[in-house]
Amino acid sequence: MTVTRKPTSLPSPVTRTQESTRPEAPATTESRVVARPGKNGTDGFDSGKTARPSNFVDRPTGQRPDPSAPVLPATAFAFGPGKVSIAGRDASTPVTLTASATPNAAVKDLQTVTSTVSFDQDVALDSLKLNLDLPHTYRGDLVVKLTSPSGKTATVSDRQGGNADDVKGTFDLSTAFKGESAKGTWTLSVEDKARADTGTLKSWGLEAAGKTAGPVDPKPPKPTGEPIVAVFDGGVDFKHADLDSAMWTNPGEVAGDGIDNDGNGVKDDIHGFNVGFNSGDVMKGQGTDHGTHVAGIIAAEDNGQGNTGIAAGKAKVMSIGGLYDGADLLTNFERGVDYVVNMKQNHGANIRALNASFGDEYRDAASQARWTAAVQKLADADILLVAATANGNGSNMNNVADMPANLNLPNVLTVASMDRNNDKLARFSSHGDKVVELAAVGEDVLSTVPGGDWEKMSGTSMATPTVAAAAALMFAANPDLTAAQVRDLLVKTVEVDPDLKGKVSTSGKLDIAAAVKAAKEFVATPPTTVAER
Repeated sequence: MTVTRKPTSLPSPVTRTQESTRPEAPATTESRVVARPGKNGTDGFDSGKTARPSNFVDRPTGQRPDPSAPVLPATAFAFGPGKVSIAGRDASTPVTLTASATPNAAVKDLQTVTSTVSFDQDVALDSLKLNLDLPHTYRGDLVVKLTSPSGKTATVSDRQGGNADDVKGTFDLSTAFKGESAKGTWTLSVEDKARADTGTLKSWGLEAAGKTAGPVDPKPPKPTGEPIVAVFDGGVDFKHADLDSAMWTNPGEVAGDGIDNDGNGVKDDIHGFNVGFNSGDVMKGQGTDHGTHVAGIIAAEDNGQGNTGIAAGKAKVMSIGGLYDGADLLTNFERGVDYVVNMKQNHGANIRALNASFGDEYRDAASQARWTAAVQKLADADILLVAATANGNGSNMNNVADMPANLNLPNVLTVASMDRNNDKLARFSSHGDKVVELAAVGEDVLSTVPGGDWEKMSGTSMATPTVAAAAALMFAANPDLTAAQVRDLLVKTVEVDPDLKGKVSTSGKLDIAAAVKAAKEFVATPPTTVAER
């Protein structure tokens, strides 16, 4: 794979060494050092040449795919009855309609009489028959016409029959009105064009047969409310005093009843979905310290305790936990993507961004294609992916197939880490001017951890949610912005830093105030072109 963007490293298992009474964040099942040609014979994923902070947290990599395991089809990851794709549905339903009128209206010499009937169903006509009872002493005087709701007119009788009496019987008008919609008002007109003979329009009716446009699924609710950031990671401690009000809560579920109330395929998914255990229990499994810390950087409450999240009070967090349990990282990512896309498109959850503080190198074409397809689903659902580059002690990621960070899609934004003073690239961070767009502070970041505590951690995993939170503030300031537009504005509003020249594509670091200002002022007409990655 030829990487045309900055390579980003995928989350690796948590390996921080900070002393703490809290348990270590669970490590992923595999921690690899990939030997490749380069400085000191390593690729920089874990060179160990430079001392890292004692609170350093490596980016989790999750489990590797089992080459012998079958690849599940995309349909295996669809959720609930309102799935992302619906197949095998009958395109239409046969319907027969009837309507009649008894005007008993006099048909006088040289005058026109009209009468109407209506249908309230939208049926595309295959056949239409007119039943008419029109006594008249000289039918050759009469012109009878039927007009559809769209204005199309067919002649039933045009002074035919000479001196015979009456216009009665069934008239087949299927050819004239084939494909017309039955819905609306139909008008029958009777014009007497001669003197001396009169009659009465006693009654008439229509028999319409056709097909509906097909079963119409209820229109999905339009996403509303605060922008939601989906944290793909270990689960988020939703009981933490700094996070309990910052969490997305599923309005369609009843907590603890063991029922899939909203029909999305997951029981009791109150605050998100556990992909590793296929349940709504987001805190089960590894990496909960890591996931909770990331979530707190984004939206921890401004309540005078611990830290305050960058988007506090402006955004909600949806936890997609269990990323490092059960299946391999890629499969779990696919499952999480299908969940969030379904919740946005079919259940109205206002998911605007996904935080990916994880990653790994995938050299095989099949895995790369799966990563691309999954992130494309996010793009199609207008969801921004903010991804962490590797913690490779200054390694260049430009030619690394780092997934998902180095994917060249317009909804992907990759982040490196600045040091605690925000004046140079952190010594543990990787970089890449073709694949990393910008940097943000990721050293000594205080945030939430499970059990009501707070800790400082360092790593690109901490820089990434800083950018995801800034994106959430932008979506809150201007809900009409698309994921690609927010990515573009974040890139254009960086603060240029000489230390980042040649290391990230913008030579810059995150400027939250400038980005939010640009979001407020952005006008989408005419449409702008998203910068090439």
